[in-house]
Amino acid sequence: MNYNKIRIPLLTVLVVMMILDLTGVIHVPAIVIFIIAIALLWYNIHIRRNVSNQHNKNKKK
Repeated sequence: MNYNKIRIPLLTVLVVMMILDLTGVIHVPAIVIFIIAIALLWYNIHIRRNVSNQHNKNKKK
């Protein structure tokens, strides 16, 4: 299972937007940055729960 197909592009977009916003090239509303950051955190927690649940299921057998 390759979960990085979504995480790495979102993280890259987040970092690029933050850098461009801080340098003044573009103006990104703070809510957009917060939404992307929260989505990444939620997705990471979701993945880790699924992986640990699958690991526990395999151990019980």
